[in-house]
Amino acid sequence: EAVARPRKIVALQTGNLTRATKDRRAYEEKLARADRAGIQKVPRADLIDAIAVREYKRVLKALLKLDLIGDLDRSNLIIYCNAYSGYVRACAVMKSESFRPIVVSASGEKPSPWYAIRDQERKAMDAAGKALGMSISSRLTAAAKKADGEEDELRKVFGDI
Repeated sequence: EAVARPRKIVALQTGNLTRATKDRRAYEEKLARADRAGIQKVPRADLIDAIAVREYKRVLKALLKLDLIGDLDRSNLIIYCNAYSGYVRACAVMKSESFRPIVVSASGEKPSPWYAIRDQERKAMDAAGKALGMSISSRLTAAAKKADGEEDELRKVFGDI
């Protein structure tokens, strides 16, 4: 089974698309939008530190420009930003002069636990970015299916125009 490539929003597409295709995709993007009243309030109580707060503001600004993020994405954005902060802090520790890549314990030598922390935070960032259709590709795919259903309903009512 072939896996579909991620879709780009119409504004970012560079290929030769017909006017009808562009209009259809713009309509699909409109269907994918959600309310945004709650997501624009920075949830400082839910973010672990200043790094996460700054990342929330940065990512939110970028996603709002794409006009596809909404209140439903808030928890995933919080998870992403907290994981980003943990990742940045782990990397900072690993860059410090006092960092030791190998630690010695009673059971012998083993890699520093900071490697595991860094990898765990990276995986959390990746999962939050994909969770619940937060990616643009996922959302546009869902919108395309919804638009197909609405088109079918119109054909039933008015025939093939």
